Amino acid sequence: MKYEFNNKEHLHLLDGQPLTGTSSIGNVLAKPLTWWASGLACEKFGWLNPKKHTPESVKTALQEGWERVKGLSLEAYEKLLGEAYKAHSVKLKDSAEAGTDLHAELEDYVKAMMKLKPVRKYDEKIQPFIDWADENVKRFIASEAHCFDEELWVGGITDCVAELNDGKLAIIDFKSSKEAYTNQFIQAAGYAIQAEKNGLFSEDGNHSKKLDKPIEALIIVPFGADKIEPSIRYEIEAYKQGFRNCVGLYRLLGLDK
Repeated sequence: MKYEFNNKEHLHLLDGQPLTGTSSIGNVLAKPLTWWASGLACEKFGWLNPKKHTPESVKTALQEGWERVKGLSLEAYEKLLGEAYKAHSVKLKDSAEAGTDLHAELEDYVKAMMKLKPVRKYDEKIQPFIDWADENVKRFIASEAHCFDEELWVGGITDCVAELNDGKLAIIDFKSSKEAYTNQFIQAAGYAIQAEKNGLFSEDGNHSKKLDKPIEALIIVPFGADKIEPSIRYEIEAYKQGFRNCVGLYRLLGLDK
């Protein structure tokens, strides 16, 4: 079997055939992002989440929204509806661009630590993770490593693999979300399944690294949180089974077609 990655089309290939991306599998689960997206749409009409804003600001936004909407022409109202409909997409695009920069910083940091090179000054946004790693990580094993499973027919790229000070190997995934979600741990478990089975690969599939012991921890780092703290789960087998179940549901729903 020959694994490779088509970076232009972002496709994981096994013997030339496209694998399902690991990050896509979690799409079968309902996410808090559904509420987030509807909230962004409603904000266009003056709604603010009362759980996150003061009663005064909620009332002011509502009044301003009402005044704005009732004075619109039909054409302007149609335009506002269009902006509301795609508000989540615009926000995701902006977040993805910021997330790419953040991932680049994290990748550079992890690879520098793998080579034990002097660490430069990094973006202060990732400093909480660096501080945590200084106290909890014995060694970094891989960064942006590719993996696959021919039985589940999935492939993916894990942000980081590390050995913790307690000797446990961990999959670490960096997210831009405000908290760690269940589907993110399930995604990380998918990487664990693949890494344990076939090892870790370079993008061209020509270089591989076998793990010398199983993954025993799944770690999500939510960089969108007010206080950035890695969230850890040790119920590896349960999350692995969750990933396998999601793969089955993904196929059943025909999401890979």
